[in-house]
Amino acid sequence: MFDNAPIHDADGDAFMTVNGVAFLRLPPYSPNMQPIEGVFNDFKGIIRSLVYHRQSLVDDPHLLQAMAASFLSQRHIVGQFDRVDRVLAAVCAQ
Repeated sequence: MFDNAPIHDADGDAFMTVNGVAFLRLPPYSPNMQPIEGVFNDFKGIIRSLVYHRQSLVDDPHLLQAMAASFLSQRHIVGQFDRVDRVLAAVCAQ
């Protein structure tokens, strides 16, 4: 799977094709296919909620981030990878 990083160019496509490696090139902006984007989105939502309920946390960003991170469980993060697996399976099935 290639994103659109500069290193992932036509030469890389040719190399993969010649060597029989199947690959999928992602669209230019595809956050729904990046598990970390879902985690970051949820993390930002948790931060907004914490600040809404405890505005004093704005004055201590390290504590705010640590508190927000404590709400992200391992299962939650794995769930984002599962979500992306389902999205990719649907794309590959087309």
